[in-house]
Amino acid sequence: MEEQGYIEVKIDGLVGNKPLKPSDIDIDEIKEMINDVENFLYPTRGEKAERPHISYKIEEGSARNLFYLPISGVLLFNGLSNEINNRGNIDFLDNRRAEIIDKFQRRAAEKNLDISFFSSSVKEPILKINKDTAFFKVAAAFIETEFILYGNINEEGGNNPNFHLLTKEYGKLIINATEQQLLEGEKRLFKVYGVRAKGKQNLADGKPFDLKLIDYITYNPNYNEHKLDLLIERASSKLNTITNVDLWLQHIRGGANG
Repeated sequence: MEEQGYIEVKIDGLVGNKPLKPSDIDIDEIKEMINDVENFLYPTRGEKAERPHISYKIEEGSARNLFYLPISGVLLFNGLSNEINNRGNIDFLDNRRAEIIDKFQRRAAEKNLDISFFSSSVKEPILKINKDTAFFKVAAAFIETEFILYGNINEEGGNNPNFHLLTKEYGKLIINATEQQLLEGEKRLFKVYGVRAKGKQNLADGKPFDLKLIDYITYNPNYNEHKLDLLIERASSKLNTITNVDLWLQHIRGGANG
């Protein structure tokens, strides 16, 4: 059996003008603490499924949250906590772990608490979080993605080839393109077009930026139901003459020889 040890999350603070004690901690806070520590050590579903047995108790000395587990879990806790302390930030952590430390940091700042990480293998605190520390998760400001955009092209050219697309959703968007993309095909200035572009999307307001043209999409707002019915009827009559539909589909998809 693997050697056992413990990790500790100690919370120091005041309730009114008296030191915090275990009886001041609500059961919801205890459940949250247990979940947070489990997720910090084993953030994924697979890791949780294979994690070792962990037991918990809360003791006096402000509020000492003690977790008893195999020494491998203690060493993992030590390693992560030491790295946070040494770097002075949580940028290197995966999102789940970073969110947990961010939560501890915000709680410490809002309630003027001192949160200290200890373990059975070290005498001094491995990590301290309080109102003076800044272990906040840096939220992503944007994502990179592809867009389908429709609007009126009202300006082209510039030192860096681009065009301006006036859209209903986002207003004016500047889309970078090559000279060849701007010159080939018909003249598009002052016409409504769709474009497929790659770029970034601001997570705060959803607006695309740093856009680069992939290709144009001819915009056709008219829907002719009668014309569509005729096309379906013509296609259906041709399908009826095909003796081996599977072979025909294979040929269409490029899977047949000859």
